[in-house]
Amino acid sequence: MRLAVYIALIMTLIGCHRAADKPIICDNLPPITNSIATLRNDIIGVGGVTIREDVVVAGRVTSDDSDNNFYGSIVVEDESGAVEVMIGTSYLETIYPVGLYVALRLKDCYVDYSRGVLQVGCKAPPYEYYRVGNLASREQRDRVVVRGGDVSPIEPMSISVSELSSSMCGRLINIRGLRLVDSSSVDTLKGEGLDRAVWAGYSLFKDDKGDSVAVYTREYARYSGSRIPIHDVGIIGILQRDSYRGGEECYFIKMRYEEDCTAM
Repeated sequence: MRLAVYIALIMTLIGCHRAADKPIICDNLPPITNSIATLRNDIIGVGGVTIREDVVVAGRVTSDDSDNNFYGSIVVEDESGAVEVMIGTSYLETIYPVGLYVALRLKDCYVDYSRGVLQVGCKAPPYEYYRVGNLASREQRDRVVVRGGDVSPIEPMSISVSELSSSMCGRLINIRGLRLVDSSSVDTLKGEGLDRAVWAGYSLFKDDKGDSVAVYTREYARYSGSRIPIHDVGIIGILQRDSYRGGEECYFIKMRYEEDCTAM
């Protein structure tokens, strides 16, 4: 089913260069000046800056908001790292489908980190919780995100929990051999077992070495009420780092849809 939708999106993207809700597809993308790793390490550093130079990075879209676990942003990844672009609108999977090649023109964008992920957008007002706000207008969005005409499947990076690092935050990863050990959706004090756990909220998984990785699912996600498998699984998603249920920090996988969790 999702493959059919994916193919339909590709045909729509290629067959419609200009539409009411879509920016133009550009056959001649702006020249790339830096890798995303260079953007993170040498240009941004600790974050909280406005880019004043003509910095251009490029990569493929790895996120998908069709199941509502992502909202208002796209994640773009090259061979070296990933960046999240704060756009602020919905139905982005129809404009920027998974695998779409895009260039990002970052001059005058504000950049900072959230949950370990480098974010690009406008500087948020001081009263906002997040430091990076959405791009201010459709015109700004179309200036920053330049769509190419190429859509190709994305292969997540296969990795173990022990190999995760902060520089990987934002990348699409695949960790196999995980088993559910905790969930905020059940009350163990009332005798509720993990077989009743659903995706909404926090869930914690361990591999056979005892290393932990978490998953957080928005209550608005279409699959938030689905039961979490209690057997060994592989999980695909965008890597983040945050505190687990208000406690210690750990790595998180942000799934795009329920099919990102597969039985082993």
